[in-house]
Amino acid sequence: MQKNFTVKSLLSFKPPEANRLGWIDYAKGIAIVLVVYRHVVFGLKNSGVMVPQWIVDGNNMFYSFRMPLFFLLSGLFFERSINKKGESGFLITRVNTLLYPYLLWALIQITLQILFSSVVNAHRTGADYLNILIQPRHLDQLWYLFALFNVTLLYLLVAKLFRYDKFAQVLISLALLATAPLVNSISTLYDIALHYIFFCIGNLTASFFFSEKTQERLSSAYALIILLPVFAWCQYYFLLHMQMNLFLYAGIALVGSLFTIMLSLQFSKYKVMPVLRTLGHYSLYIYLLHVPIVSVIRYFMIATQLRQHVLITLLVLMFLAIFLSVVVYRLCMRFRLGFLFTGPFAARRYNPQTVTTPKTP
Repeated sequence: MQKNFTVKSLLSFKPPEANRLGWIDYAKGIAIVLVVYRHVVFGLKNSGVMVPQWIVDGNNMFYSFRMPLFFLLSGLFFERSINKKGESGFLITRVNTLLYPYLLWALIQITLQILFSSVVNAHRTGADYLNILIQPRHLDQLWYLFALFNVTLLYLLVAKLFRYDKFAQVLISLALLATAPLVNSISTLYDIALHYIFFCIGNLTASFFFSEKTQERLSSAYALIILLPVFAWCQYYFLLHMQMNLFLYAGIALVGSLFTIMLSLQFSKYKVMPVLRTLGHYSLYIYLLHVPIVSVIRYFMIATQLRQHVLITLLVLMFLAIFLSVVVYRLCMRFRLGFLFTGPFAARRYNPQTVTTPKTP
């Protein structure tokens, strides 16, 4: 068990120690709040609650960029991680932090949904266990972990095959995006084809975003104000044309991602809303835990008069889902249940002097 564990440390939302990449956590924090927002809204709708259209539209407007942003942020660290851990160490780390928790929590979630079918919205059968590998989009929120692992694995294989030629990655990204509509009936393949380009762009722009001079420029309030109308127009256009050409979608998603990164740099520069940085730090665990937590609380809340006050119900559910996800994760770590979140596989010690890897941007 962890030492010096107190109720205060359990409930504290103080951000992690300051570092020059605090904006990464801010960006993840913004994205995970939008993820929770979407899942709570649709959970209420699927429970028969009459959710006002403006709340649904608010979710749909920001749907364009929140998941691409996660892939882009992951791509930023691709070559840094390779240089630090080596290719095999990098892959094992991704198995431990993405594939392992995905498989474990997909099994847990499907099993719980079958056992408590009278309480939850989802209606599962034994056949849904096959969807863990074939149709992860059918399993609520967990698809992202599998998609990110698959994209990362393919990106690594392509990098090795073409000796880290980034031009080859760009061509493959564009080809995959073009063929995505052809495989949209199989969500495992579709998610790779759709999101590979965002991971690639993250890798390509790593040296740009990690430059202190770039960060200073992007943290300018004037630059953010200039981009604001473009961002707003893109989100409004996406709301009206959600079924659009995927290349146009990618452009809109990149505008949204850039705006979020610039906003995050502003927040990090002036230490605004530090709780968002904390949420970003715990974003993976919030992602894993918030849906089952929301399901239980929602069941009791909508049985009361609160179902008539949708906005209050939405905000309360979002707060509790995020807050309790962090608390549950900390309790699990307190009681040595870390195996629920990280795999046990160990990589051999990496010696960068004996292996040629790409240089960090």
